[in-house]
Amino acid sequence: MAHAKVLENGRVALPIVPQLPDDPLEKYALMLLRKRPAVLPVDDVLREMEALAAREAIPIIGPLEGAVIQAIMQLRQPPPRWVLDIGTAIGYSALWLARALPRESRVISIEIDPQRARVARDFIQRAGYHGQVEIINGDVMDVLPALGKFDVILQDVIKHVYFGKSADLSLQLLEECLRHLEVNGVLLGDNAYCMGEVLHRRKADLPAQIVGIQAYNESVAVHPQLDSVIIPVRDGLWVSTLHAETDA
Repeated sequence: MAHAKVLENGRVALPIVPQLPDDPLEKYALMLLRKRPAVLPVDDVLREMEALAAREAIPIIGPLEGAVIQAIMQLRQPPPRWVLDIGTAIGYSALWLARALPRESRVISIEIDPQRARVARDFIQRAGYHGQVEIINGDVMDVLPALGKFDVILQDVIKHVYFGKSADLSLQLLEECLRHLEVNGVLLGDNAYCMGEVLHRRKADLPAQIVGIQAYNESVAVHPQLDSVIIPVRDGLWVSTLHAETDA
């Protein structure tokens, strides 16, 4: 695994996906995105977050994926009322979700790292969305079962070192997400490509996170209640719609 880091506990920290593209056409798309009329203060705060993430190697979805997610959210009619963001980091994806919603909608965001949760709350306050975004500090496997149903769920955690404990954790997270997703709701999943590592087939040589992402991808693809496609932006973004169960 190129650039992977083995930690003291034996788990593997996978490399951070670049938030800005190298592909010339994606750079062109980003250039045009930057021409959009600014919405202040949120756009200034997002740019500050991008700079912090680049300096400190903090995983964020980046501006192109953020704008894609915003567009998906804005196409939903009626607008989503309750949105779940799994993997807050510094609050970047939570802000992209919130800015797409009417003010009466709410975003719940879960972050396991208390320091990052504090940083995220500060950014969200400064962006003007503190009344719309709630950050819960805790383990998603403990927090999510106690929550209700959501119209949209974005999960951006299965590359995290936490999922190096077992490849089965990614499938457990998928099951839990579907349990908390409304019928006709949307499940978004980041890092579907895992920087191309999902193409490797020698599972015995792969970290548990990658095996887990491979299993997650296969399960999303074949799930009878999901209509799903990977949008090839940044590291691959799953977009799935959950349909009601049908009688066999």
